[in-house]
Amino acid sequence: MLLNSRSIFKLGLGVLIMISIPSYIGTASYAQNNTTSKLTSPRSSNVSTSDNSTLGAASNNQDLESKLVAKNLEDTLRDGVSALELMTNNLTPMTIPPNEALLKTTLKTLHGIPPNADESKRKLAQDIISKYKIFEYIGYLTPHGDTYFVEPYSPAQTHLQTLNFAYREHFKGAIASKAPFLSNVINSVSYGTPHAAIAIPVYSQNNSGSLIGVLVGGLNFTYIDQSIRSLNLTDHDHRIILADRNGTAIFDSLLSNNHAPKVGSVATLQSFKNALQGRSGSIVEPFNGTKMLISYHPVKAVQRTWVILLLKTI
Repeated sequence: MLLNSRSIFKLGLGVLIMISIPSYIGTASYAQNNTTSKLTSPRSSNVSTSDNSTLGAASNNQDLESKLVAKNLEDTLRDGVSALELMTNNLTPMTIPPNEALLKTTLKTLHGIPPNADESKRKLAQDIISKYKIFEYIGYLTPHGDTYFVEPYSPAQTHLQTLNFAYREHFKGAIASKAPFLSNVINSVSYGTPHAAIAIPVYSQNNSGSLIGVLVGGLNFTYIDQSIRSLNLTDHDHRIILADRNGTAIFDSLLSNNHAPKVGSVATLQSFKNALQGRSGSIVEPFNGTKMLISYHPVKAVQRTWVILLLKTI
């Protein structure tokens, strides 16, 4: 789970500093493998030694902070994926084929099976949602993409505006790769808010190993928002942005909520491009007309790369 107190952050930051000291000795300032950390841009080549020293100290702190935020995001996503994978192993009710005969009679009216049908599957989904707050909902789709059920039943299933998801990238990606597959930022058809979905194929528990469904977990961006804010890293003119690979903001500390996707809001930044290439570090560059010190770090999000940016006006 993501850290949720300033004291725990300071302890983790201290450990990171102790671990990081040897890697800095004998190397260029803040440089790591495949890391860009130049603190001057072509537009700011006349920065004084004193200014560079100040920027260097700020950059060092931001680098470590961005690394810590990225690590906790990765751990949270990894835990969530592991929970979904456990749901699909051959010892759980999920690997028993869905009752498609029942589904045909209720799909159009109930957007899936009734709330009291296939209760063992529903109960397992409810337990995971209760334990792993990263999930907003968990759904089960047939191999053809029809909605079998979604938990919580209300509003996730009752408010569905689409009944078949065979067109979704994460549905097709999970079947093609036979592995967990994360979508880009998309709008939830139940909640009407931006989210991302992780899909995992489900195979029969008998020896045939045939595909019987696809399990889908919708990521709770509100939980991500609250978790990052709880680290209290936005003091002193700091801004934090988490974006998917298209530059669409998942979290932006400047906003009071993140219910409106901001497509491509950071996609043109060199810091963002560096992080997509697997690099981490700091760079000075303009953002929305203001010169900023931007520290960046990639976030391993299933098969995708997300980007965490820490920005400070200079």
